[in-house]
Amino acid sequence: MAQTTTDPRTKERKKRARKRKTKKFFKGLLTAFAIIIVVLAAFLITVKLCKPDFKIASLIPERKAQQVVEFIDEKLLGKTTTEAPTTTKPTTTKRENLSYLDSEDFNFDRSQQGNQIGNLLNATQGAVTYSSSYIYYSIENDGFYRFEPNNETYTSMNSSGDTYKYLNVLGDYIYFVDTDNSTLYKSQVTGGELVTVCKGVSFAYLYSDMLYCVGEDNSVFTVSVKDFEKNVLYTPTAGKTVKFAGISLSRVFFVEHDNATGKDDYITVANNNRNDKRYFMDKTDEGRIKSLELEGGYMYYYEKQSDNSYNLIRQKFGSDRKVTLVENCTQTDYPVVYTNRVYYLDKSGSTVTAKEYNMNSREISDMVYAYGIGDGDTIGIGYGYQYVFLFGYSDGYFYRGSCIYTSASGDNTIIFKDGSWRY
Repeated sequence: MAQTTTDPRTKERKKRARKRKTKKFFKGLLTAFAIIIVVLAAFLITVKLCKPDFKIASLIPERKAQQVVEFIDEKLLGKTTTEAPTTTKPTTTKRENLSYLDSEDFNFDRSQQGNQIGNLLNATQGAVTYSSSYIYYSIENDGFYRFEPNNETYTSMNSSGDTYKYLNVLGDYIYFVDTDNSTLYKSQVTGGELVTVCKGVSFAYLYSDMLYCVGEDNSVFTVSVKDFEKNVLYTPTAGKTVKFAGISLSRVFFVEHDNATGKDDYITVANNNRNDKRYFMDKTDEGRIKSLELEGGYMYYYEKQSDNSYNLIRQKFGSDRKVTLVENCTQTDYPVVYTNRVYYLDKSGSTVTAKEYNMNSREISDMVYAYGIGDGDTIGIGYGYQYVFLFGYSDGYFYRGSCIYTSASGDNTIIFKDGSWRY
């Protein structure tokens, strides 16, 4: 029987037909994929237009999407894939900075202020304040007094033998901290029974119906003058201390010092929400910024210069512009700000001078002196209703004052001695 053979041309035709069939199949498959992609894209665009916050990634889990890619590569295209090692990106918490507040948030009513921020923060520890036409001051181990400037007479309001600091006066009441037992009290300005407001207090500032406090544990909290309700806003971690800086009408500002690193951090918390924590300045090394206070929407502080001297700076909150008030300051204790004037200390030899800087005229005036002050002695400046005071300790407690309209001189300086003020 004859053997049947296949024509080579026939084999070639069949081979070309199979290629055309395979090519047609893949062409149809790619066309189908293209149609699916177009339809899917149209769907996703429609979803995003209707619901902008919709997360498209939620439709396909990440692992499933990877499996689809592997299937196409390996099964359809004949590629092999090597799974990349899974890496986890480190999570970082971005600092929430507060660089601006509307000017309305600093629209203070001075008649509702219990004391100047500088009076409370500096070395006097709020031993001087004023209200209406009276000045109130504290004497070590002798309670507090009321001074009447027109006649320069004084009256003892409380002679309990205790030491009261952080005096705040508003209306008919005076609030103060007994430094012997860290208790915040309230009494009538005319004297009388003491009412316990809060215990464990190391600092207090009054504005309107709210006391802003720092506790013995360095917590920051408010206390209502109406019902003495305490609201803790911030508690630092171990090894950190807090220094009050000031307030706006909606927030509290303070400086947190890290005793381990020496860094200072500048933190603000909302009055009504302890979780609303922000930072109003970048961290600084210890000593870079000294005695920062926020008064009337402006920050006042001493800034270290390249030659290690300090300049007294004024900076509006929310602005990068700094104004140098005084250069080469010899003392860096908190100044006291009142309207357009800044009161600060200057030391030359053993003499400390209370100086007044007029922010309008830029003139500097000497107000009152204290002599024989050593480097280790404590002295602070206080302002109260047209009088500037120097309270301190140098071989015993001393109290000196002068009216801002008569300036300082040997004849116009009053000294508290033996229980009374005298020239």
